Amino acid sequence: MDLFKNFLEFNKKYKLIEENDIIVVGFSGGPDSVFLAEMLLKLQTMINFQFCLVHINHMLRGEDAEADELFSYEYANRNNIQFFHKRINITELAKTSRKTFEEVGRDERYSFFKNIYTEIGANKIATAHNKDDQIETFLFKLIRGTSLQGLEGINANKSNIIRPISEFYKDDILNYLNKNKIQYKIDKTNFENDYTRNSIRLDLIPFIEKRYNSKFKDKIFSLIEEIRENNLQNVLSLKDYISEDNKIKLNVLLNLSSFNIKKLLSDFLNKNKISVSRAKIQEIENILTKQGMKKIDLNSDFRLVKDYENIYIENNTLKEFDKISEMNFKVFENIKFNNFYISSKIYDAKTDKLDEFNVILNIPLDAELKLRYRYAGDKISLFSPKGTITKKIKEIFINEKISKDRRDETPILVYDDQIIWIVGLKKANILNNKKHTQQILFSVKEV
Repeated sequence: MDLFKNFLEFNKKYKLIEENDIIVVGFSGGPDSVFLAEMLLKLQTMINFQFCLVHINHMLRGEDAEADELFSYEYANRNNIQFFHKRINITELAKTSRKTFEEVGRDERYSFFKNIYTEIGANKIATAHNKDDQIETFLFKLIRGTSLQGLEGINANKSNIIRPISEFYKDDILNYLNKNKIQYKIDKTNFENDYTRNSIRLDLIPFIEKRYNSKFKDKIFSLIEEIRENNLQNVLSLKDYISEDNKIKLNVLLNLSSFNIKKLLSDFLNKNKISVSRAKIQEIENILTKQGMKKIDLNSDFRLVKDYENIYIENNTLKEFDKISEMNFKVFENIKFNNFYISSKIYDAKTDKLDEFNVILNIPLDAELKLRYRYAGDKISLFSPKGTITKKIKEIFINEKISKDRRDETPILVYDDQIIWIVGLKKANILNNKKHTQQILFSVKEV
């Protein structure tokens, strides 16, 4: 098998590397990145382009990581290739960001790639993902749950990121390097099955190949290609549906087929750098036709909001040290209470529309009110066919299926020591017959 010939054909098919390209190449010193560099060096004898090697030491493997860094430097120096490197304490970053090592590592890698990309005026970034990586990614996502788009695997050419060896099997890469006596480094952690992806590579795939089908990887890759072709036939561009303020119109979304709704939601989450799963998409779909405003936590930082007209994504919570616990204000005094704005005006029955985000109070024009969060034991008086009843706010939150974190983020309006309104949920049934009162419309908007 002539791997360089295959490399040329693959490169030509997808137009990965062209004349005058300047490419940032991720280089770990492992067999895949060394093989990629070797192919690029050969290609340079045929077309005019430049590339540099970028190495990141994640500081996770002690002396082994330092040995990889030194090897990468010496490889670049020996082949007269421009070399950039950086050390990143992944352990500390994972703690502060509340992300996994894998997530932090990926984010930091691509961030550094982009910095070098800008510094040298590059137009492409190349990574050394191989065919086995695609199959492992497919199985990993299949097990965890994802969309058809998520099952596409690793595309050879996506935006300015190229994967020139993404259709080469690992065994073929290793055979080429060993046959040509080309040195490379081995990451010993790749042989530890403590991680799901490693277990898929070391346990699951060999078991299926031995027990059921020796050509299992070929069959999976054929399925990946078929899924890609299917997805191309069902092209739906997010930019045609999303507004400048990062919202999607609800009525437009609901006019799409179920398949395209799922695709659009997947693209929307991906655009906002939020991981996609089948369960998450289904949860969003379930609220699209429900009445009123609905919210779903997407992760620790963001949630999806469905209001009367749009869906959009917002920050999940305020930092505790920035959060106001309560605020006193007077009628007609417009205030900001954390991520809520509250305003008031004289109620006009002819023009003012009532919904769950406003309330009418018969109160004096100089009345003082309070906006706060819930207290333990809070109660509210509500209307019922049998008259006024009193309910605990905790009970209302439970009945309305409000998540625990959202309960502490829902404002409560208080007047004359009585809870008037659980914003967005329930209005109190209070008859106010005091003299010198006026019907005042209070409105709250979350931003």
